[in-house]
Amino acid sequence: MRGNRIIACLFGLMALMASLSGCKDDALYQASRMIPDEGWCKGDMVSFDFDMVDTAGTYNVLVDIRNNNDYPFQNFWLFVHTVMPDSTEFSDTLNCVLADNYGKWIGKSSGSMYHVPVAFRLDTKFPQAGRYHFDLIQGMRMDVLPGITEIGVRVLKDGKE
Repeated sequence: MRGNRIIACLFGLMALMASLSGCKDDALYQASRMIPDEGWCKGDMVSFDFDMVDTAGTYNVLVDIRNNNDYPFQNFWLFVHTVMPDSTEFSDTLNCVLADNYGKWIGKSSGSMYHVPVAFRLDTKFPQAGRYHFDLIQGMRMDVLPGITEIGVRVLKDGKE
């Protein structure tokens, strides 16, 4: 009986390792930050920095959003403030759709958590080598926004997702 449990555990561990070894991460940069359980306060910035060396390549920049069932809306407005290595700044507004017209969450799910990658910049070049800085700010009309649990930035080479 105990031998069967050990064999079952080993089989499960081998299956997990095989599934993880099949995962391929093509991200040049990937980072995420947890949002406090109380919610994301209006005006609170979530910041990311990454260094770019290759100015000739083409990249996709994605914002990774994780939400749970406490999120009260279909979409999510996000302000993205970017600072380039030469201190040039620009801001963008993203409308991130998290649910369909019937209220069903989109994206990959794991239990009551949902992950939606949102395109920020597609087929873009980084014109300068150096450090890029992103500030993400929730743009909803709530002082404290519930249900967004994690936010991240991913930079992928040559449009790989």
